[in-house]
Amino acid sequence: MAEPNRTLLTLCVGSLGAAVAWAVNLPMGFLLGPALVVAFASLRGMDTDIAPPLRNVIFILVGITVGSMVTPTSIEAVLRWPIAFAMLAALTVATPYIGRWVLTRSMGFDRDEAFLSAAPGHLSLVVSLSDSLGIPVARPAILASFRVLALSLFVPIAARLSGIELGAGLPVGRATAPWLMIGAELIVALALTPLLIKIRLPAPVLLAAMIAAAAFHLTGAVDGNLPPWVSQVVLMMMGCLIGTRFSGVTWRDLRHNMAAAGVVVLLTASLAAAVAIPTAFLSGLPLLDMLVGFAPGGLETMIIVGVAMGGDPSFIAAAHVGRLVLLAILITTYATRIARGATR
Repeated sequence: MAEPNRTLLTLCVGSLGAAVAWAVNLPMGFLLGPALVVAFASLRGMDTDIAPPLRNVIFILVGITVGSMVTPTSIEAVLRWPIAFAMLAALTVATPYIGRWVLTRSMGFDRDEAFLSAAPGHLSLVVSLSDSLGIPVARPAILASFRVLALSLFVPIAARLSGIELGAGLPVGRATAPWLMIGAELIVALALTPLLIKIRLPAPVLLAAMIAAAAFHLTGAVDGNLPPWVSQVVLMMMGCLIGTRFSGVTWRDLRHNMAAAGVVVLLTASLAAAVAIPTAFLSGLPLLDMLVGFAPGGLETMIIVGVAMGGDPSFIAAAHVGRLVLLAILITTYATRIARGATR
């Protein structure tokens, strides 16, 4: 099937999921409904995909939506970030080693496969290094995809059960910014993207749009956000993108790895919570920000969910970017050691 047709089919399936989720009042239904239905369709053999140009459009619009919610209070809290980032760094380094110990003893994983499977993020790097080192890539990819989907579902539901009111989409209430200023934000974001790509930051399109929108709002040049309907449509497309992670994965693959996937989700989420709670006490930062910022979910998804729950988008984004940068160093160093050992 041609790429435009796959993208159109995926969006149609995701739209159905969004409608069902809205009908049953699922929290963050415009994100979770498409994610679940597209994931199910992928597992049933449907060839789902979102074309790269449309992915970039999704990321840049998500970035503008989230960046416009950064406030001066977020900047004032930066002085309390070092404690949180020190604890996050310790958590990031410890998680793959603890996961390796658990998976090799309880699930029969190979040591290196277990280490990469337990890494809390950076799927593209994990898959590429696994392939280059001759380590099977299926398990790390399936476990990472399951972790992102599971946390995307669990965090909003847990938030609603704890009393945080979440609707089907992103919060609405702020004024809509003039299209001329939205265009200016887009131009600055597009100009900034190549620089972030050059310095190899993760999710450069998303971060460039966040930085551009935050700068416009903090200086007072723009007051308002994208039109609500645009934000909700983008949220739905983001859900479709999450679901496409399961493209090429069969039910048989998932069944064989379900127990390991459950162990990884429970282990990484428990470790994150165990570190986030005392970190909130030590740093004085909100517990919600710590829990979402330390959660081992996807960068884009956790930022969106955090914003919907009333978290600080600047901290949550910085925490997930910082974790991914540290993971890149950690995983690359680990892979280099494996390669040198194989050479010897």
